[in-house]
Order: sequence, then structure tokens, then C-alpha cells
Amino acid sequence: MQMKELVGQVMATLVKSYFADSPMGAGRRPVIRPPAEPWALAELEARAGQLFEVGYRQFLSLTDGLEGFPLVLLGCQDWEPGGLGEAAEEFRETVLDSDPEDVGISPQTPLFPVAVNVDRSQGIFLIDTAGAAEERFWWTGEGDSFFFVGFADVLAFLNDVGSRDPRESLCT
Repeated sequence: MQMKELVGQVMATLVKSYFADSPMGAGRRPVIRPPAEPWALAELEARAGQLFEVGYRQFLSLTDGLEGFPLVLLGCQDWEPGGLGEAAEEFRETVLDSDPEDVGISPQTPLFPVAVNVDRSQGIFLIDTAGAAEERFWWTGEGDSFFFVGFADVLAFLNDVGSRDPRESLCT
């Protein structure tokens, strides 16, 4: 499935859920943002210190982040001072202090936050495993640990938890 169709499905699910909560939509309001500018994508990739996975780059080219899930999918604008990028960095430091080696992440593995919840207890990271594993995304927090090959897999899982069976550890 193409990223554009997948983002459309995700938004349809979020909007349906939003209005199912109450006629006034009392839940988290789904927000799709304008696409990230190419220069902003290049700056964010440089900040990440690793090449973006193709699906995440496509996602940011369609919408510079996405709100409506318990986790906010971060875009370029979230890394401005005072943005959720700061919360994501705080969560990253917490994760690094919690011994990620238990699930197969070495302390030297570059982790770049692509999603975080507002209370900094869950997040999704782009991981650069330098060819050691095919998974590029790690969802962790509140006792969960899920690994996904691509960002499209992350979106599909967020949209329908039963749609994927992610690995819980990179350890074999």
C-alpha cells in the first residue's frame, strides 16, 4: 500500500474514533499537518544523524506530523524550541538510562525520536542498526517493546494493532 493511502486510512480511523467518543468529539482531535518543506526534512535528517527510512521520509512529505493517537507522530515543526521534540529527547535519555540492551539495542545505537506521548512514557524511535537488523523503528515505554521494519508498518499497527506481529526484541 502506498503511503498516501495508508495515511488516508489512518486519518479515517482517527476521525471515526474521534466522533464515536461523543457527538462533540471529546477525544484527541486528529490533526493532519501541511507537508514538511524539503529543506526542513534535510535539516531534521541532519539532526537525526542518520538517513531517514523511506517510509518516514514519504510520511513527512505528506504531513509534517500527525496528532490524534496517544502518541504524537513528530514532524519537523516539533523540533522548534518549546516543541514536543524536547519531550521526545527527554524520553530518549530516560530510555538510554534504562538499559536498552535487554531488547538488543546497544548503547551506541543512534536513536532518533519520531513519536512521543505527552507524559513522556512512550515513544517510537528511528534506529540505525548499521545492517545488524532489518528493523528501523522501535516502540518502547510502559513495559512495551515492539520493532518494525518500516514506518508504514508502524502506521498500520497504530491504525489496527492486530494488523502486524512486531518483534519484541532484536535479540535472536
